[in-house]
Amino acid sequence: MKFDLFKRFTHNQAEKSDRPSIQFSCFTHPGKVRSNNEDSFLMLPEMGIWAVADGMGGHNCGEVASAVGLMTLHRELASGAKLIEAIQRAHLKIKEQAFKDPEAQGMGMTLVAIQIEEGRYQIAWVGDSRAYLWRNNGLRQLTKDHSYVQMLMDQGLIDEESAKTHPYKNVITQAIGSSDKEVVQVDVVEEIRDKRDIVLLCSDGLTGQVPDSTIATILAGDGSLDNKTEQLLAEALANAADDNITFILLAESQADCS
Repeated sequence: MKFDLFKRFTHNQAEKSDRPSIQFSCFTHPGKVRSNNEDSFLMLPEMGIWAVADGMGGHNCGEVASAVGLMTLHRELASGAKLIEAIQRAHLKIKEQAFKDPEAQGMGMTLVAIQIEEGRYQIAWVGDSRAYLWRNNGLRQLTKDHSYVQMLMDQGLIDEESAKTHPYKNVITQAIGSSDKEVVQVDVVEEIRDKRDIVLLCSDGLTGQVPDSTIATILAGDGSLDNKTEQLLAEALANAADDNITFILLAESQADCS
């Protein structure tokens, strides 16, 4: 499920006639500062589901949180649970794991997940892991961060440029597993699919290093989906890369991505 550096690309993973045929490419990397990788990803093309998780917690517990969270998500989805229901069960499982280990108190993860069905996307998220949509030569952020700086922006107290350098820009207001509540806030958006779309799921290790304008330029450029993931990773590593970096690109198999 997770490795220090892992790349996977396939042209067609749709095994059922009622699932759209999707190609995808994924990278995860510890970055240039951290020795361990607390990010995880989940790819279930047979279910039309992909997810990126960013773990947090001391004593390497972020690694545990993201692994436990995505394993629970996988198990619950395979048992027939809906995406939101599976996320809530992952929240409870991480809380249960933390209760057993005093050093793991407060561990948790952010998550962004997509379910692709005929004619639409459903995207669910908790925290500041993001989903973007490239369509008609434009990049649009589909998710809205559960973060302190986003709250300040919503209140009109700071603008987008100030948010980029705010001292509390990494403070999140929602995380799976770390809340005292039995239910975590999961936000959801739905989007009508277009065969020319490219969808990006990513942890903040990518968006903290690569501005949206650069992401848009890469997605607009020539080259395969695999080439685009390599360019995104190279851009992130060309900067400080002080966080783990994980992202998945998805597109229709019939899309012209070359």
